[in-house]
Amino acid sequence: MLLVVNLLLMRRKIPVYPLSDYSGGMTPTCEIFVGTFEESIRQRPNRLTIHRHNYFELFFLEGKGEHFNDFQFYTIQTPTIVCVSPGQVHFWKNEESLRGPMICFTQEFAEKYASADYSLLQHRFWFPTGNPPIIPVSKEQARDTALLIDEIQREFKARAEGSDRIVRLLLQLILMKMNRFYLAGNVPHGSRREAELVRNFLVNLEHNLGVASSVSSYGALLGVSPETLSETVKKETGKTPGTLIRERVLLEAKRLLLHTTLSVAEIAYQLLFKDPSYFNRFFRRSTGNTPAEFRKQCWHASINR
Repeated sequence: MLLVVNLLLMRRKIPVYPLSDYSGGMTPTCEIFVGTFEESIRQRPNRLTIHRHNYFELFFLEGKGEHFNDFQFYTIQTPTIVCVSPGQVHFWKNEESLRGPMICFTQEFAEKYASADYSLLQHRFWFPTGNPPIIPVSKEQARDTALLIDEIQREFKARAEGSDRIVRLLLQLILMKMNRFYLAGNVPHGSRREAELVRNFLVNLEHNLGVASSVSSYGALLGVSPETLSETVKKETGKTPGTLIRERVLLEAKRLLLHTTLSVAEIAYQLLFKDPSYFNRFFRRSTGNTPAEFRKQCWHASINR
């Protein structure tokens, strides 16, 4: 029976839920939403199944539960900040006791009116490489952050003169404080300019996965030489951009094999492989299994979970 249910839940595509899903947005273009986790889940139970977004999400949670993010379950302890970057496949489990505010926003909203040297992507908890997308915080840190979130919630609801700009400035302040919490356990390398180039590379990798596939093509998109991109990415992450491209392609392949009913050939062409047989070799070399074997193992695992 469970296998039948799992098969019925499979889709041709992983659903992408837009920010416009949330009612009462502050701006006509739906650039930000402020609410609570528990109310969001109550009104939109589809968040409990596999999905992704094209915007950024922050959850400031208390209680116990689990967050699935790209093939990894993260245990939520009290208190914890959960960061969801655009494109990440995620859902919630055992979430009944989780409570707390949430903020959803676009990059354009966060950076509007910001100083010339500010970029949302300078914060390393977005598109993290090698680090979990959650930030455990102390009670004192949670209390300080809660004061700012309370003010954001009041301004968001008030929609008074200047509320839009006040919310934006408060959001930037929260993100900067979060950066302190995050960097306390994740020491950065290199300069901020280098870090921003790497972040821009990772974002372009998300947005152009089915369009560009080489280091040179991403260098052209970013306006730097392949050599500069390779040197900077290697210094910042310990991996070459070619390795990160292959890892991202592999992740997307796993997502599509697990969460959709697309054929192996369809997935291969979607990920820019000219021949499905080459995709099979790439996948087997990376995982030890063919795509079909991986899909079968995932289905069996879901039955026994």
